[in-house]
Amino acid sequence: MIKRTFDADRVNEIVNAPTIRPYIGGDPEAWIDLSAAVADDQNFFLMGDQGGFSCVWTAPETFEVHTFILPDGRGQWAIDAVKNALGIMKEHAALLWTRVHPDARHTRIFTLKAGFKPCGRHRADFGAGTVEFDLFNWRY
Repeated sequence: MIKRTFDADRVNEIVNAPTIRPYIGGDPEAWIDLSAAVADDQNFFLMGDQGGFSCVWTAPETFEVHTFILPDGRGQWAIDAVKNALGIMKEHAALLWTRVHPDARHTRIFTLKAGFKPCGRHRADFGAGTVEFDLFNWRY
């Protein structure tokens, strides 16, 4: 269903789709180029036809997860994809974590359905001003 990819063009195409890009952070009009992150073999970009997940190395056996699913993949496809991704990452991680914007209700629901647990809050500025994000984690 999903697999690891090093295809930065495909990742960039999906991440910059008008149904995804405005919700990533920073200037929603600016193109995001994840080529270097995709090429870094410490990171895992797990992709399927409808999008996927980036698992960015942040510490040994620890990855920050970001979701980018196209509208047609939201719902059951996304639930199946995240289960697949968690299975893949089990071999590489002890801890996965993510941050969710306080206004991102659907992302929060998806994160909880995926089995992530609330674990605090963190302030960060990704180019659009400081926001206090909700943090969630998944421990193997």
